[in-house]
Amino acid sequence: MKDIKLAVIAGTPYDTYLGKSYYSSQGYEVLSDYTSESPAEQNRLQYSNPEKLQQITLNKIMKLKAAGAKAVIIYCNSLSAVLDKSDLIQKSKLPLLTPLDVYQALSISEPQKIAVLAANSQSAVKIEKIIAANNPQLEFITAGIMPIINAIEAEIEAEKIYQQYGLKELIDSFQKVGADQLLLGCTHLPYLKSEIKADFNKIIDPAAEILELLLKDSLTINLSKEEL
Repeated sequence: MKDIKLAVIAGTPYDTYLGKSYYSSQGYEVLSDYTSESPAEQNRLQYSNPEKLQQITLNKIMKLKAAGAKAVIIYCNSLSAVLDKSDLIQKSKLPLLTPLDVYQALSISEPQKIAVLAANSQSAVKIEKIIAANNPQLEFITAGIMPIINAIEAEIEAEKIYQQYGLKELIDSFQKVGADQLLLGCTHLPYLKSEIKADFNKIIDPAAEILELLLKDSLTINLSKEEL
């Protein structure tokens, strides 16, 4: 499927850039767009006007479809949490994946504590709910870290963010309460993955998992053989 064009849509120009860079590095041709000019605007739309955000996203998808995109990746956890995915698929007639699909597919057999880093509480709650549906034995430890997301948007050095914005202390606290795995519940967070991994090595990164899901027929049924 690497010969198809992917549409990558995220909440802001910077996380769209991160998504485009990642999937381009995996050998895909990527078309991209974003739904808001800043994290503050994205946050406001998610909380106060999700209907407008839904329409903006659909408009972006249709624009990228006209440019040749054959599948869509919503590269933003908090955006994915407020979108009506089924409606977008129905109206665009394109397969569409989000990080939430990764959480739905997550299966953990043993009782564990899982730590979740998310941009905001709305996103964290949605992630917990999705994972718990198939893994009711899990205990969740979550945090919304919008100031850190804003620092990533500002392209502050990763090591400085990790050491000076309280994230190292937060990671340490996850370990002290017994977290077995850490889920990067925001697509900005791979920016800090190397720093986090130095202190916590069991990390779930949805960006890589989405590519595996994209290759499964069950998630590309809307893509006809002619289109491929």
